[in-house]
Amino acid sequence: MNPDRVFSNGTIVTSSSRFTGDIGIKNGKICFISEVSDHHNTSEVIDVTGKYVLPGLIDAHVHFQDPGITHREDIEHGSAAAAVGGITTCISHPLNIPPAVDVTSYKETLACYQGRAVVDYALHGGGTASNLEEISNLWRNTGATSLKAFMCFSVAEFPFVQDDSMFVILEKLAAESGVAIIHAESDRLTSLLEERLKKAGRRDPRAHVDSRPVMVEVEAVNRAIFLLEQTGASAVILHVSSVEALSLINDAKQRGVNVYAETCPHFLTFNETDIDRHGPYLKFTPVMRNEENRRQLWESIAEGMIDTIGSDHCPYTVEEKERGKDDIWRAPNGLPGLETLLPVLLNGVNDGLISLEKVVEITSAKPAKIYGLAPLKGEITPNSDADLTIVDMEKEQKYDAEKGPSKCSWSPYEGMTFRGWPVITVVRGEIVAADGEVKVEPGYGDYVPRQDSR
Repeated sequence: MNPDRVFSNGTIVTSSSRFTGDIGIKNGKICFISEVSDHHNTSEVIDVTGKYVLPGLIDAHVHFQDPGITHREDIEHGSAAAAVGGITTCISHPLNIPPAVDVTSYKETLACYQGRAVVDYALHGGGTASNLEEISNLWRNTGATSLKAFMCFSVAEFPFVQDDSMFVILEKLAAESGVAIIHAESDRLTSLLEERLKKAGRRDPRAHVDSRPVMVEVEAVNRAIFLLEQTGASAVILHVSSVEALSLINDAKQRGVNVYAETCPHFLTFNETDIDRHGPYLKFTPVMRNEENRRQLWESIAEGMIDTIGSDHCPYTVEEKERGKDDIWRAPNGLPGLETLLPVLLNGVNDGLISLEKVVEITSAKPAKIYGLAPLKGEITPNSDADLTIVDMEKEQKYDAEKGPSKCSWSPYEGMTFRGWPVITVVRGEIVAADGEVKVEPGYGDYVPRQDSR
């Protein structure tokens, strides 16, 4: 079979090895991988000598806010930002309006995305106290990659669940061999501490950090693990921020609990003192921890204690964030991150904190397996989708949010210099972005359902 396109002489990196070779692509699929470079009877050979070729990144923690909240972000701009950032598949969370909490609303979100995305996409569904009777149908009759539940207040449109509802959600998912994703913070503790701080007159940015100490995360993670043990369900604990919570998760793994840990690049980059400078622009939940914790999270990735990393891309406008300039409680929680997820990790590789193989593991291989997208996604193997992220480990560049395609014009990463950048992003054999520019029209990206739902 003659390939349509060959990426030649790059260093191909998997989660366990690296070697120099060629990747041939035919009809959007990988048709061969060869350690011997030749032209393979194709009219298009792209020489990537000196570059590293990774499986296309999967960002499983994205808030496109579409439909319903598109003044902040939408599928066209958000997926374009993903392409520029080296991400080939995004999994969108169900916090749009209406939230995707039943088959009808899930399909409405899909219809909204159709013909508008730059990269491929999947969708998480949602679990709340009001849709418990829909959980099984939602899993069986859609391609949802997981169902999300909150253990604390997030937004009014997507209520958090008490333990009884969480138990039912997990019980039903266990019966379907499904997967939950859980925002684990104690609502009662955060509410209590926030109210105390407000009564004490605290309105400064650090008050937000003080309202959500490590115990808030640890208590909820402990409860979530207990319910997972009782039901036999599988779940990802999202945006783990503390090594204490991570320790609980890894202890549970040793007992055979089907639980996974996700962290985010902002926990690897910032510590709790940075909110003094950035104010409401670094208001998100869970909160940043101390500097020692930040360093230990990098070590935890290197040691295999963290399974996935997601950007938690959830931008707000400058006007919305500025509401918290003099009163941190008035600012919404969230920050952008699609364009900086990979540069943060590659910079960490160059600093000797983790390996490129580990980057592949937590951004491609493991998320594809956990969320049911393998072997279509997450691997460089014959017959898998030809999704590739080609990176230049020597490229050093300052980040400028205004140059990117996201609707969000600000970033806490603004002006930071990273060494190691994506230079070519390939989705199903087509170059969708190169050197910071989008190369395809919206609509090239396609929906990717959970593979066992086909």
